[in-house]
Amino acid sequence: MAELFRALVVDDEAPARSKLRRMLTADARFVWAGEASDGLEAVAKTRSLRPDLLILDIQMPGLTGFEVLAALPSPLPQIIFSTAFDQYALDAFEASAVDYLLKPYDGERLARALDRAASLLAAGKAGGLKGLLGHLAHFPLERLLVEGERGLEALPLKAVLRLEADGKRVRVHTGAAVLEVRRALKELEARLPPQRFTRVHRGTLVALEAVQRLEPWDHGDGLLVLKDGSHCVLSRTYRAAFLERWGAGA
Repeated sequence: MAELFRALVVDDEAPARSKLRRMLTADARFVWAGEASDGLEAVAKTRSLRPDLLILDIQMPGLTGFEVLAALPSPLPQIIFSTAFDQYALDAFEASAVDYLLKPYDGERLARALDRAASLLAAGKAGGLKGLLGHLAHFPLERLLVEGERGLEALPLKAVLRLEADGKRVRVHTGAAVLEVRRALKELEARLPPQRFTRVHRGTLVALEAVQRLEPWDHGDGLLVLKDGSHCVLSRTYRAAFLERWGAGA
């Protein structure tokens, strides 16, 4: 018996999810793994269900489709984008998608996309994480996907005061809470807007607008006092770059 591939559908419109479910259940190669109605639910269900194929909308509440993929661990499932907006097509293919379905589409068009996905899955190929991350590196983050008390949360960057490395994770300080991101600090630094965040220590990034003052400390290092009253060390290694970005001059 041929292997069945599990498909998860992500779309913020219920009629679109229902249509995809009808089309998918008519294809003997795929089984319905579930559905999600927004970006946060998509990340949670993809992590827990581990589908082989993700049919993914792009513009959604919470997180965009590209942000969903950036938040997922390796290996990625195969990806078929399904959207009403054609301006994302080039981004989708640069992100190593199997196909790009422009709504409205019919069963024949979906079948061609599923043919491609099934061929790749049968060959044992995972989704193109390397291509995705290389593509996303050109686009600064607008928010962080953090581990909150009630699960995954989309945290606006304006709420972030500083970020500190903690092994393979990062602690995100907001003043009101300390949250976690499942990313390395170096990876986040490459995606954060450089005009808003800068490295001040080997394991620390700060939001420039959060810094209230710089105080002398020890051995050429400084002490940054943030607007919430907390503080962090400014290493002399990063002092000149920090002062230039902060606007004080070196």
